Amino acid sequence: MESNTGPASGPNPRPDSVVQLICRAYGLTDASEITVEHIHRYVTEHRLSDQRTQQLRDRLRPKIPRQRAAGDAA
Repeated sequence: MESNTGPASGPNPRPDSVVQLICRAYGLTDASEITVEHIHRYVTEHRLSDQRTQQLRDRLRPKIPRQRAAGDAA
């Protein structure tokens, strides 16, 4: 049985650092292998995925009409 090694495991959960995320994403053994190209690629890929996620959220968000204020005319 595998232990839970995610960011929320253990008594003091903390998020992974950007260095750890880049190493994991590109199969690097440690921070000394990270190049400027790795950083640019990682940032670009995540910026694009964040934009796609926001587009999906906007498209899938239900269109709920705003409630009228008490003094608004019908």
